[in-house]
Amino acid sequence: MRIGSYEIEPVLDGVMKVPATAAFTKTTDADWAPHRDLLDENGMVGMSLGGFLLRGEDRVILVDVGLGHFEMGGRKLGGKMLESMAERGVQPSDVTDVLFSHLHLDHVGWASHEGKPVFANATYRCDQRDWEYWITGPIEATKGVAADFAVKQREAMAPVTDRMTMWSTDGTLLPGIDVQHAPGHTPGSAILIISGGTDRAVLLGDVVHCPVELLDEEWGGLGDVDPELAKQTRNAAARELEGSDTLVSAAHFPGMAFGRLLKGEGRRRWGFSEVLSSGF
Repeated sequence: MRIGSYEIEPVLDGVMKVPATAAFTKTTDADWAPHRDLLDENGMVGMSLGGFLLRGEDRVILVDVGLGHFEMGGRKLGGKMLESMAERGVQPSDVTDVLFSHLHLDHVGWASHEGKPVFANATYRCDQRDWEYWITGPIEATKGVAADFAVKQREAMAPVTDRMTMWSTDGTLLPGIDVQHAPGHTPGSAILIISGGTDRAVLLGDVVHCPVELLDEEWGGLGDVDPELAKQTRNAAARELEGSDTLVSAAHFPGMAFGRLLKGEGRRRWGFSEVLSSGF
């Protein structure tokens, strides 16, 4: 799809399918009953891994870069992102900018490979608060991920240290792309907003992992460093998006498809766009 100057496409690195009540451990089958449309036929939550490809303004931009060659739970779930890019006619050397919504391993996996930056011509960008928490701070102080993940995150990011540019306030990152601090999931977690004229699309990073989290303000998140702050951030985003024309997606949405948060009688509703999600 196109928003302003940018053509936006998802580039999948892999897919992880998890039983709904195992992904969201504080939920029951009854909690999921009104949301069966967000599950597959086996009651599984399909969580995409990957990033968003933005082309325009003489730039080729990636927002998050998937899990790459790393494993999760002893399984190789990613690894296909470069193939997905090639199918769209994009090579790693074409990428001008890599923007990280946050620095969890499943968002930084393709930052480097075998000790070298994957996107050799790109400037890498992230929130300074996340960099200091995950990369340069004491590793024993990090929480919200397993200890081996924290080590792997540093391994992925070490080769790109000299090409990092960081932000610490809300504002414009690149023409038509703004960043908004969205703490809780991680200290520097960010929402990215792509706009042009009256059109707007929002990439939520891991503020939300599944659209269901936008529908009920008491729904829990996943892997949050500060669960209460993450809940406040998530609910504030939902209130702002509800009933608007803003197109919304996140890195783990099924197929990374876009949709809208609709007003409903008694509760919000989520609607994936059939046009936007076709072929994703």
